[in-house]
Amino acid sequence: MYVRTIRLLTLLVGLVLIAACSSIPDISKFQKGNTFKLETPRLGAKSATDDKRIFVFGGSYKAGFLGDVEIIDPTTKNIQVLKNHIIPRRYFSAVYDGSENVYLIGGIAQDGKKVRYESKVEIFNTVTRKVVEAAPLPYPTRMNSAVYLNKKIYVLGGSHLDWDTRKHKTTAIMAIFDTQTGVWSLGPPMPTEKETATVTYDGKIYAIGGYASGESQDVFEQFDPATGKWQSMPPLPEKISAHSATVWRDYLIVFGNYDDLNAVWTYDFKAKQWHNSKLEITGVRHSSAVTFNDSVYLIGGTQGTSGPVLDAIQVFDAKQLRKAVGK
Repeated sequence: MYVRTIRLLTLLVGLVLIAACSSIPDISKFQKGNTFKLETPRLGAKSATDDKRIFVFGGSYKAGFLGDVEIIDPTTKNIQVLKNHIIPRRYFSAVYDGSENVYLIGGIAQDGKKVRYESKVEIFNTVTRKVVEAAPLPYPTRMNSAVYLNKKIYVLGGSHLDWDTRKHKTTAIMAIFDTQTGVWSLGPPMPTEKETATVTYDGKIYAIGGYASGESQDVFEQFDPATGKWQSMPPLPEKISAHSATVWRDYLIVFGNYDDLNAVWTYDFKAKQWHNSKLEITGVRHSSAVTFNDSVYLIGGTQGTSGPVLDAIQVFDAKQLRKAVGK
């Protein structure tokens, strides 16, 4: 009788533990420290935030382009995945308009085995999660970079297919989309043609390094929409490409380089100086970076032409970032 009672109690405790564990979110996919994982590894993806969630769009993995949207809750680290929700594309731009919409622009898209320069502009609503189309991009480009400023989206640079040589040709073009009228126009081109990364700070647009004429670039350029003029800024300390960039407080933070995956450069907008940061990252190229709630998220990417492609979401908090910018 005593033995049967012990067995019964053991069984009941086990059932209670199982029931308790079933109510606990599965955190097995999260790594220790400040890194957790995407549902699917991806390179050439883009991310955006509405200050509530982080949205990761598209990219590619293994032999295929991805049409998925991964929606990250940074507080709980919970990830919701919308499968086959957008045009499968990579090397494009994703821009949040400050309201409810993220615009997906340009890049390379895949339809079955066919790959094309994508001109369609998709608008992803962060509330309803529905996707509609806007007026197409006048000049489809891959590895362009886009920013939102004062109800307009600025799409800069990238490369297109040269019909004579059948090779990628970089461009300095700037296309401007008015989110109120839905009309595209052309603005003053960048001083140098390139595939690049861009950010906004204090009402101005900055183009950071990039790739052109078969090599990486160290150019750093500023565009002022108020005057319609470009000006050169202090060049990067090294030539970079395949990088990602975001603004944190009064600093520009640039992650990765095609030839130096662990590179992290910061630029002090106030002091107008570059700084070689000692921030430790998992080295990467073709990643995506976004600032959320005073932290920076470095998402996905690859470590080489043959991979591996990363599923890591690297998170850097304010303490780490202050150290990274030398404060």
